[in-house]
Amino acid sequence: MNKKKETTYLKIIKDLSEDIGISKEETKSLVDVAISSVDPRDVNYEQLKKEILTFLVINIFFLICKL
Repeated sequence: MNKKKETTYLKIIKDLSEDIGISKEETKSLVDVAISSVDPRDVNYEQLKKEILTFLVINIFFLICKL
């Protein structure tokens, strides 16, 4: 991973951790799972961050609707 992508990767983990309210270790696991099915060289990290947030919002909304 080149320096710019590594910095972006770490920034996304920090941002998501703060946005979601979970630990950085849990957020790192979430991000790693999200990129595990694609070639890391082709990952657009900003798009990945948006997709993870969208996924979480949809799932939280679904859980609320089931209550």
